[in-house]
Formats: sequence, C-alpha cells, structure tokens
Amino acid sequence: MIESLLLTAVLHMPTEKQPEFIGYQISEYQGKWYNKKWESLRKCIMFRESRFNYRAENKTSSAKGVYQFLDSQWRDSLVWMMRKEGGDFHKMESLRDKPISRWSRYYQDRAFFTAWQHGEGASHWDITRHNC
Repeated sequence: MIESLLLTAVLHMPTEKQPEFIGYQISEYQGKWYNKKWESLRKCIMFRESRFNYRAENKTSSAKGVYQFLDSQWRDSLVWMMRKEGGDFHKMESLRDKPISRWSRYYQDRAFFTAWQHGEGASHWDITRHNC
C-alpha cells in the first residue's frame, strides 16, 4: 500500500527540465554555415536520426550523436572542416579524442551545418527516405 502511494506521488511530481542533451532547440551554432531557413529540415533529420538525442549511439554501427555521423569515418574530418572556419583551436582539437556523441550541442550543431554546407552536403542524410 505504501509503495503504491509513493509511486503515485512520484508519478505526479512536477517534472524537471529535459536533460541538456535531449530535445530540440534552435541551433547553438550560428556561424558561417548556419542559415535559419534550414532549421525545419535540421529538426526533421534530428528526429529521424536520433529522436533529438545528442548522446545517441547506434548499436550496429559507429553512428553517434544527434545527427548520427559515422564516428569512425567523420570525427577527424569534422574537426578538420570546422577548424577552417576558425574558433578555439585547442577545444576543437580535443574533440578528436571524444566520440561525437560526447561533443556539446554547439559542436554537434556546428558539425551538422559544416557538413550540410547550405544544402550541398544533403547527400550525407537520406532526407527523401525520412520525408524531410
């Protein structure tokens, strides 16, 4: 009886804010490759690839992060591509030592827009299959 009352109380407690790495928010990256017109498509890709989970890790491949980049193939390339735009060199270099799913929202968003390149990189995601 007491256990069921406690469970009922817990289920009716106000929920806290979603964890920092789950859920959709407008891109934290707003640099060279960002354009607000891509936000709805980005949102669709995020949902289809990981259900808005920046910590997502595919069980059958090296795909990681909210955009499901193949970590084994993309990690070094993304860092190299992002370095071209500038920013904190040492911070970006440290990303090479972390799986993409452990990168901050900012760097995962930046990696997406850097790879997306105003739509020229759309082939990296199967947006027609996803109906995005």
